[in-house]
Amino acid sequence: MKKWTQTLCLLFISGFFSFTLGSTDFHLITDKRSYDEAKAYCRELYTDLVTVHNLTVMNYLVTFVSNTIVRAWIGLETGDEWLWHWSDPDQKLDFLNWRAQEPKNNSEDACVVMDEGGKWFESDCSDRISFVCRGNNDRNSLTYVDETKSWRDAQDHCRNLSSELISINSAEENDAVRSLSGSQNIWIGLFKDRWTWSDGSISSFRYWLKGQPNYRPNQDCVVAEFRDQGKWNDRRCNSNRNFLCYSDRKPNQTSTQATLTIHPNTTSQGVTVKSPTTVAVSTSHSNATGFVTTGAATASKMTTTYTTGFMSATTMAGLTSVYTANSNVTTDQRPFTSTVQGTTNVMSTSTTPIRTDVPGNLILIKENMTWIEAMNYCRKRHIDLVHITTEYVQEQVAEKAKNATSSHVWLGLRYTCKFNFWFWSSSATSCYQNWAPGEGSEGGNDCGVRGAIETTGRQQWVGLPETEKLNFICHACAG
Repeated sequence: MKKWTQTLCLLFISGFFSFTLGSTDFHLITDKRSYDEAKAYCRELYTDLVTVHNLTVMNYLVTFVSNTIVRAWIGLETGDEWLWHWSDPDQKLDFLNWRAQEPKNNSEDACVVMDEGGKWFESDCSDRISFVCRGNNDRNSLTYVDETKSWRDAQDHCRNLSSELISINSAEENDAVRSLSGSQNIWIGLFKDRWTWSDGSISSFRYWLKGQPNYRPNQDCVVAEFRDQGKWNDRRCNSNRNFLCYSDRKPNQTSTQATLTIHPNTTSQGVTVKSPTTVAVSTSHSNATGFVTTGAATASKMTTTYTTGFMSATTMAGLTSVYTANSNVTTDQRPFTSTVQGTTNVMSTSTTPIRTDVPGNLILIKENMTWIEAMNYCRKRHIDLVHITTEYVQEQVAEKAKNATSSHVWLGLRYTCKFNFWFWSSSATSCYQNWAPGEGSEGGNDCGVRGAIETTGRQQWVGLPETEKLNFICHACAG
């Protein structure tokens, strides 16, 4: 589970703002779109619609968003099947103790009761039963609540104690809970629903309004109601609403902010900067002391002209008016020209590129996944999907790809139809390309395509629908 810290970084850019919690950036988009349009937008420019992993994250979202909007799409949507989860987020379902004829084979939400013998059975979640919370500091401590509540109210009671309904992972834990409850039936934290996260996350955290979800026709998507503690409500997916995206930060990066005003009309890679636009530039430093500059500070206005620099992928994702400038431009960085008038004396940044030129850092995963699933897999277990920034890296990736079990292998290449260009999913920048004929910028790309490498022949790059399931290559730390 990620460690969340009380770090807040706001990024205001014509229609959205961002803030950082730990290693994740959240982006509130104030343009209103349908759920599918919002999801496509987040996947093009960031990672996906936001996934909420626990109450800590939800409370931060409420704190920093509730004064801005009433409600927003999050990445929860109805799936194809009902699945069992523990209420306590990220707990594995590796122990079950059903009694005979349980669980029921039906397509309905359900909650689980432990009987006096320690066996489990499904029950209507609105039934009023006593319950057990786990300890708020010690997971091995238990709290029996001799008060009858519905499953949802019991969950709220435990959360108000900074705890959760009990999750059970072994026969020994099951016996301990049974002994505590005596001869009473009790709620445990197991529940069944059909909701799934857009990014493929298995997070079991739920935060419904009372009486929700009500499963009315076509209410297959979820909003957070920020004027009602951020609690969730199922809504029609075709309604236009604000929405929340997220993107992951690398562990060795911290965020710093400097407020700038961009005045000139500048076009780069088909992206037009309109003037004037007030923005905050998010910069990434490795092993550096962070700084924060707010407002106009005490410095007088000044005009600085950058004649060389490069646009990183994270800069492109910041839409049309944020530039990351670096005076040390290499042959792998695409130059641009712009004039910046600023209200702060902090204007230059540095980026630390991910090393992808070490063959031992490349791991071929011989499992077929969609592009989003592959990216999440790599980011959770390694660093990211592989980025090919030089001919040398291309050779190493091509060699790995020869051992794949699919005809193509996913790379960390994304395409944005909004701005009509390809970019790497992290901040890697490069002029190196190895597209097959008719692919890349020459191809008529559809929204939702991602980059892959051929496993045979000339092993060039192609664009494929992100829903295709392929092997993929992760970049991992050395060693």
